[in-house]
Order: sequence, then structure tokens, then C-alpha cells
Amino acid sequence: MTMSDHHHQIIVQRRLERMLIAFFVVCALFVVGVYITAPSIYTQGLMLSSGQTDRYPFPATLLLVGLLVFIALIIVGVLRHWRWLFWLLLVAFGFSILQIPATILQLVGVFPDSFPVWYSLSRMGVALVEVGLAVWMIQIYRSYGVWAIGKKKTRPA
Repeated sequence: MTMSDHHHQIIVQRRLERMLIAFFVVCALFVVGVYITAPSIYTQGLMLSSGQTDRYPFPATLLLVGLLVFIALIIVGVLRHWRWLFWLLLVAFGFSILQIPATILQLVGVFPDSFPVWYSLSRMGVALVEVGLAVWMIQIYRSYGVWAIGKKKTRPA
């Protein structure tokens, strides 16, 4: 590998890190934004009784904190180049393509949808971004290996 190839590999690696971290920071902001503007989405998702008098019930707040801790853990894993996390993100992002037809079917009434339209459309938008990231991660893997840190050298037989 020439110096130029190694430099390009480092650029690709840092770009992937920055894109994934930016994605997860935006996800964290979205999670907090949904919690502030429409906490009923969380209470509905947790199947809490609709008779709750609290606007922000404790289980929904606990879910928010758990999601934020989970996102922070993923960001740490991206920075530390956890190999298993690369594959987990790749599979999860790849299967996000199923969210797109599911959302369309919910919007046309084939499947029941208990969430507001704006939330369903935003989830579909996130799925589009995730699929794009999955395609990009596959390209990076094929060219530079996991996290763009190089492919394992194979031993001659």
C-alpha cells in the first residue's frame, strides 16, 4: 500500500466515523425533540394507560434516558472501531429498508398505524438515510475492510 493509498484510507475512515456520529447525534436530538413535543408517542409505545395525568410519566422518561445512553454507547463504539458494532450497524441499517414499504402500507391504511403521520414519515426518512449508510459501509468494507482500517492479510498456503 502506497502512502497515498494509506492517506486515502484514513480519510475514508474519518469520514465514516464523522457521518455515523453525526447521524447518531441527530437521532439523539430527534428522540429528545419527540419526547418534548409529543411524549404520548413514548407512552403509547410503552403501552401505558391513557389515564396518566403526568405529561412526562416516569417510564417514558426512563426510556428516553435509556435511548440516550444506548446512543452514547454506539458513538463510543464507533470511535473505538468495535468490529462487532460495524457488522451490527450494517445489518440493522440494511434491514431498515423494510421500514419504507411498511410505512407506505400504514399510510394507505393496509396496516394499522397508531402514530401521527409526521412521526411515521420521519421514521421513513431515517430509514432512507440508514439504507444509504449501509450501502456506503458495504462499499468501504469491500475496498478497505471493516471501519476502513485495512483488510486482514491472508497467509499463503
